[in-house]
Amino acid sequence: MEQVHHGAVGDPVAIETTYNAGGVWEPRRTRQQCHSDMEYQIRNWYYYTWLSGDHICEQAIHALDTMAWTMHDQPPLRCWGSGGRQVRIAPRYGNIFDHFGIVYEYPNNVRGYHQCRHWSGCANRVRDFVLGTKGTCDVFGHRITGETPWRYHGPNSDMYQSEHDALFAAIRAGKPINNGHYMCGSTMLAIMGRMAAYTGQVITWEAAINSKLNLSPPAYQWGDAPHRPVARAGKTKHV
Repeated sequence: MEQVHHGAVGDPVAIETTYNAGGVWEPRRTRQQCHSDMEYQIRNWYYYTWLSGDHICEQAIHALDTMAWTMHDQPPLRCWGSGGRQVRIAPRYGNIFDHFGIVYEYPNNVRGYHQCRHWSGCANRVRDFVLGTKGTCDVFGHRITGETPWRYHGPNSDMYQSEHDALFAAIRAGKPINNGHYMCGSTMLAIMGRMAAYTGQVITWEAAINSKLNLSPPAYQWGDAPHRPVARAGKTKHV
């Protein structure tokens, strides 16, 4: 990404992020095995939007973070797209989607194309590319092709160990690492993409950050919990 920011691919024109993965864990308990609706939803938190944010927020946000990083965390102007439930359609799968396809429009006519899905038995693909006026960056392939070809040669470090090394070094040096700003920005990319798919509408950045939408239950207590219906494009409202 340092090479991209220094102009190795020229001016970014498009960013392709894909997080197409297989299935995840099945609901761990049935409603009959739980004492209340609240317990059931918490134990199966992944399948409820108010707990996981849907899988575009819970998992595919890592791909959207690449998009944000490429754009120096500059927010998009708007986004649109689609999604739904094609494979996980049974009631035990709560109210989340199993696939999304979102287009983000940035200033200077830059487009970010994001796709994610959870379908078992299908070809998986977790890849990110930055396409520029002078070349293409294969982010996970650690290489750039085009006018200024480049490839990373160096230690193949474990990313989880690297982040812990940075965390502990910051603590020992008394220099806290604050990633809050860009973490929130990437999260909002995922939320506005979800809004676009749930509603079937074009969602602007301003509409997303100023939304009054509250998906949480009226009270955090054991007992009844609302069962929100699966979103339907053209019917579901985002505010």
